Amino acid sequence: MTGETAIAVNYTRSEVRRVLHNPRFLLFSIGLPLLLFGAFSSATNGDTLGGLQVAPYIMVSMATFGAMSAVFSTGGRIAMERSTGWNRQLRLTALGGPHYVLSKVATGYAMAVPAVIVVFIAGAELRHIHLSAGRWLLAGVSVLLALLPIAAFGIFLAYAINPENMQAVTGGVYTLMSLAGGLWIPIENFPGWLADIVKALPMYWSAGAGRAAIEGHWLGWRGLFTLAAWTVVLGWIAARAFQRDQLRT
Repeated sequence: MTGETAIAVNYTRSEVRRVLHNPRFLLFSIGLPLLLFGAFSSATNGDTLGGLQVAPYIMVSMATFGAMSAVFSTGGRIAMERSTGWNRQLRLTALGGPHYVLSKVATGYAMAVPAVIVVFIAGAELRHIHLSAGRWLLAGVSVLLALLPIAAFGIFLAYAINPENMQAVTGGVYTLMSLAGGLWIPIENFPGWLADIVKALPMYWSAGAGRAAIEGHWLGWRGLFTLAAWTVVLGWIAARAFQRDQLRT
């Protein structure tokens, strides 16, 4: 492990500890998804949605909702440090710019893991959803990997928007992403034309990846291509925004 990588790992650890003591993280990434899962899945009566029983369908939606909050918040933390100049101070250390961004992304994903686990535990204990250990693991990993374009989008916003406006913008964008991804309202309830638009967005396939794993099959070529395309495009514009910020400062 190189010196810069070791510093990045230590920095990520300190960031994870700091976020774990943040009540806002506990509320929006764990508490709210857990509450919504309990409310929306309380009376399912054996109904199905998208080929799944309602309870596991909603469970994956809320696990994705919580994980997306944790991953997307990467941008908010970067913007906050830009507003105070802390990111410029870090550049004077051995922690380089790319390692700084990767550390933030790693922190977001480290926080997304408990968000998924807590909702999955609630699904097993409260709604008696029974899956093999491998199926649980595959569903969780699928959701997390499918959130890569969301992480890239959060980084782009962090460098493209004035830090003072970041909280208001990300709050609205995050709400729209949750709605557009069918996380709060299943797309089965959407008009056909609107459902087609939703299926062109990465948020829908993030939850779809987890549902596919629970059903015992993979996401399919359409979902894989959609996620890959959005990851490449959003990753590229995030990298460009980061480079412009580096040149300015």
